[in-house]
Amino acid sequence: MENNNQKTNRFALLPAFVLDSLYEDYSLGAITKIRNEYMDGDLEKNQVLKDLIAYLVLKDVKIEQLVQVGKKGLGLNNKQAKEVSLIILQEILFPIASFFPGIEDEILRLGGEVPKKKPKRLSEQLLKREAEMDKMREEEAQAEAERMADTIISKSIDDLLKKFPIVGRQQIGSQESIIIKTKSEPMKPLIKFWVEDYKEKMGYYKHSNIERVQYVYHDKNTKNMNQEERRQLNLIFKSVDEKILLPYSTKKKIIDFSRVE
Repeated sequence: MENNNQKTNRFALLPAFVLDSLYEDYSLGAITKIRNEYMDGDLEKNQVLKDLIAYLVLKDVKIEQLVQVGKKGLGLNNKQAKEVSLIILQEILFPIASFFPGIEDEILRLGGEVPKKKPKRLSEQLLKREAEMDKMREEEAQAEAERMADTIISKSIDDLLKKFPIVGRQQIGSQESIIIKTKSEPMKPLIKFWVEDYKEKMGYYKHSNIERVQYVYHDKNTKNMNQEERRQLNLIFKSVDEKILLPYSTKKKIIDFSRVE
């Protein structure tokens, strides 16, 4: 089964306008409409909805499966599942319809009308993303390097920052400085500043995988980061959001990212 790191890398290969479209007003408005009309403030269903849209964009769920998957995951009856599916198809996915062959037929099959506004176009080169993703999966299968005998303490990033403040001074990224929303001048790309900026910009609540990827791959501070630096930054933010444990080396006095698959 594909792990979260692999899924994050697949998101990174998506054309920028496809990923960015999920944060446009029309997409956020459609999600709010579904929440208000069909979910009764259920936080668990809210996460299911976010995941469903993510799987659609990654094409792990086909648009033809949307009604059945939505019906089961969101606990909707058949009529409600069709209505929610049409909102997703017409208001979230149709603006990037060239990324979803057959979307017009599926809208019509569900009894909806094809929007009159023309969708954005997607180049043939970007449509080859599936092959690139397969290649990335193969490259991720690499042998573990020998590890020095060490004492490893596994805690969430918040707990590590409290117990071992030196963690906050660990640098992620080779750039000279980053712009922090709450600081009057540029700061070094240290973990403590990354965490502060992430929370300020993205909000003090648990974020979805898509939201983390949006920051890691599209924020101005991460513009020139390489793949390994982005991976490390994503792990830090995932620990902020989901409290995953990170391995702190008492010998090296750093978070040893080589121990995280």
